[in-house]
Amino acid sequence: MKILVVRLSSLGDILHLFPAVSDLRRHFPDAEIHWLVEPAFAEMVGWHSAVSKVIVAPLRSHKKNWWRLPRLLRGLKQQLRAEHYDLVLDAQGLLKSALLARLAGADIYGFHADSAREPLAAKFYVKTASVARGLHVVEKNRQLVAKLFGADVSQAADYGLYAFHQRQLAENLPEALAGWVGQRSIVLLHGTTWNSKYWPESSWLELVGLLAEQGCLCLLPWGNQAEHQRAQRLQLAGGANAQVLPRLSLTELMRVLLHAQAFVSVESGIGHLATVLDIPGIMLHGPTDPGYSGISGKSCQHISSGLSCAPCFKRDCPRLESKAGVPPCQQDITAQLVFQRCRVLMESTAQKILSTKDTKNGE
Repeated sequence: MKILVVRLSSLGDILHLFPAVSDLRRHFPDAEIHWLVEPAFAEMVGWHSAVSKVIVAPLRSHKKNWWRLPRLLRGLKQQLRAEHYDLVLDAQGLLKSALLARLAGADIYGFHADSAREPLAAKFYVKTASVARGLHVVEKNRQLVAKLFGADVSQAADYGLYAFHQRQLAENLPEALAGWVGQRSIVLLHGTTWNSKYWPESSWLELVGLLAEQGCLCLLPWGNQAEHQRAQRLQLAGGANAQVLPRLSLTELMRVLLHAQAFVSVESGIGHLATVLDIPGIMLHGPTDPGYSGISGKSCQHISSGLSCAPCFKRDCPRLESKAGVPPCQQDITAQLVFQRCRVLMESTAQKILSTKDTKNGE
């Protein structure tokens, strides 16, 4: 059997689907599973142990060159039909994803109209499943696979990243990045795509200053020019105890995180990845709810706003007149609070490291 999974973006949403793909693999142990995704997320999809092939659909890059889209779709159709899939699982539930799934020429399975993000997408499916609203998004995806295929979802969520995790732990960092290994270090994941998810730069600056005063090295990754400039400003607050990292691939960033002691992140896909890899950390939820989209890693703490308007799940804060303002829910999460959580977390991590070394020495 050959199965195509369609989930085009984004990083966090793709990660939330990983356990359902693991359930699919357990139910169809001999199936060959492929994944159709936007190029920006292909690297990550390839980490899942059950995915044998990643196929890219560069729709975003064709927004400005829309007249080239028909040629792209013809080529994609030819590529997908050459695989002769037995079925397609559209786990995104959008009209866009349903139309792309149809290019494969196989039966499409997906959410019922009452559960899909865009109900019209369900018109393209031969079999649908209704999933209760209000479930955590990971559970929602697992229930979809359970209802469509009869898969057993009683086991704990498996993100299919064990082999990837072990490979990255075994790999050393490049020499240019390895100078800080062994120091008290924390990765600050300050980038996000939602305006409402940005923690105020003033709060980041204060946090960097507080951590630097304690001799903690703040590692500052970035993914675009705006994030690079912000990382440089944050570095000034930490002086010698802050370092702007070079631009890294997603795999390289995960390796950095695995060698650090902790992380602080806005609610983002990279933060969720770090949590799944069991890296100690703190995630800041302003407009979002950890009970819906947070990942309960063993070592991750979630800080939410106490305001009555949160969570609103809005990309732009509805209480602001301009995007330049700071959402009240983000202002409610203070740098002092995050700093105190960081101190406790890093002390706990240091004790675990010492305990592990003592155990090994005792052997």
